[in-house]
Amino acid sequence: MVVFSLVGGAIADRLERRRILLATETASLFVNGVIAFLMIASPVGEATVAAVTLCTFASSGVMSIDGPARSASMPSIVGMENLASAMGLSMVITQVTMPISLSMVGVLNGLFDPGQVYAGSLLVWAGILPMIAALRYHSIGGGGRDVGMVASIREGIRYARASAAISGILLVLVVVQFAGMPVATPLGPVFMIEVLDFTTAQVGFMGMTWGLGSLAASFLLARFRWLTLRGDTLAAMTLAFGVGVVGFGLSRYVPVTAVFDFLFGFGFTATSLVSATIVQHTVADNVRGRVMGLFPFTLGFANLCTAPIGLAGQQFGLALLVPALGVTTLILCASVFATRPQLLSIRARAVAAATSGEP
Repeated sequence: MVVFSLVGGAIADRLERRRILLATETASLFVNGVIAFLMIASPVGEATVAAVTLCTFASSGVMSIDGPARSASMPSIVGMENLASAMGLSMVITQVTMPISLSMVGVLNGLFDPGQVYAGSLLVWAGILPMIAALRYHSIGGGGRDVGMVASIREGIRYARASAAISGILLVLVVVQFAGMPVATPLGPVFMIEVLDFTTAQVGFMGMTWGLGSLAASFLLARFRWLTLRGDTLAAMTLAFGVGVVGFGLSRYVPVTAVFDFLFGFGFTATSLVSATIVQHTVADNVRGRVMGLFPFTLGFANLCTAPIGLAGQQFGLALLVPALGVTTLILCASVFATRPQLLSIRARAVAAATSGEP
């Protein structure tokens, strides 16, 4: 995600985005087909693990190109006036299908060899590829064609930095993801087992409450889409997230922990959704792919930070680290809003994005 997201954003601003999606999904089918073959045949013995790891890296790289093109296509597909609701519903779909698919895979792995289950999952592309091929929208940024790839990426970063709204929103998002990703997974379950002494069932219950909070945020923002276009909504959601993490880290009573875990999931999802929606309504179309490519880039960076944060948790204890991450989030986000007060007054409009290329 870190390596390819910025490249994917530049590609999304150079080419027809629908064709990019068709190419990336085709490549994804091929790479995952190779993974299925390796799992079933194990042609190189123990080195198969390394081969699968390499293919997984390639698969993630392909999807990091797919993501910016998909995000940049949404205004052309649904219209800017429906973008906020569409993004909320897209998040809902992900949150509903993920637990269903995990449950299905759990059942199927008990009936078939895991390699066979993985190969069977390739059948979904029989629906994906024809649906993308059938789309008839037109979306091409038209930016960065006359310069090299690196220069094009730099142009997109300069554009984001020049906009106080976009750069401020990205700063807030980085802070929230930096704290949220490690606590959500994998440190959260470890914290519940080692610090809270939860049973397996209680850990599963807490995972459900986080998911319910995330789902509630998506439904709320899809229903009241005007909330996703306001900077003060972003501030409120980061506050909810920080309080949720602090409460989750300090509580030692299961019902109270469940409430804060719900708030944690609610704030995390709402912050991501409001951030992306405001930026989509703010950014010019000729740099849309490159700016939206910064979102998976920050997420990849947050995932990389899981390792040093986990090391800190091992050194100082999760009982101290988890609430400290929440407090740090509140302080840093408050600093961003204090130094950029114009973020609170953002009122994005559900109208066509600017095309001049100016922030």
